[in-house]
Amino acid sequence: MPTPDLRINGQSLKTLDINDACRYLCYWGTGNGDMSATREVVRGKARVARDVIKSHPLTPELSAELFAQKGIGAFRFLAALIEWSQSESEGLQKIWVQPYKNAWHVPWSTANSLYTFPTAEGGHEYPLPSGVLTQALLQHVDQCTRHENVVKKIILAQLARTLTEWHCSSCTNLIDEMELWDWNVANKDFWSSLAKSLHSQKVSLTWAGKMDQILASVLVPEKMSWATATRSIQKCKTRIEKIGGSHVDMEPTA
Repeated sequence: MPTPDLRINGQSLKTLDINDACRYLCYWGTGNGDMSATREVVRGKARVARDVIKSHPLTPELSAELFAQKGIGAFRFLAALIEWSQSESEGLQKIWVQPYKNAWHVPWSTANSLYTFPTAEGGHEYPLPSGVLTQALLQHVDQCTRHENVVKKIILAQLARTLTEWHCSSCTNLIDEMELWDWNVANKDFWSSLAKSLHSQKVSLTWAGKMDQILASVLVPEKMSWATATRSIQKCKTRIEKIGGSHVDMEPTA
């Protein structure tokens, strides 16, 4: 198909193929919705910030803070609306741990636990993608629900749709349901991604009850959701699969 000749005031406009990435509203993506370029930009900025403090004259604390400002900021700004798979998140975490080791002038082969463990367990508890993602998702909800406008109606409609798709009756019920699913299954939707992040980070919501009350005014309340009714069975199935079992092992034999 020939490239269309688009002009404004006689000047020809540059056109891109649907698979070519371009920047729009601080995001990089293609015309068919592929946001891989945005994820690569985030990784690239993290690598640049990592190399900046490779031979630094600063204290370890200031070096780690410098990386957080330059290397983590891009991910924080884009995280709420960009889908990251489990492997992509783990790959980004490997990049983030390297500058922490640069800050303390230790080899990259040093164990990660010293920098990722909580301070209560003897670690430095430096920011990791999973924690930053949870913060970004919560901030996005706060910004969208702060005012009584169409944005709030849209995000509440998304929540109602997510609860229906996961057969849950409330936000708390949805968070509990995420115990049974891995990240690559849960991150296909904004609210399920938030629920999975909250469950993984063991973060409790103070406004979950208020959100459920709002939904109850527009949805038909259920005595018990299907997810709650079948969760014990799902947990049993998950445990069986973790030890190598399957439904085949339960079939009767002649």
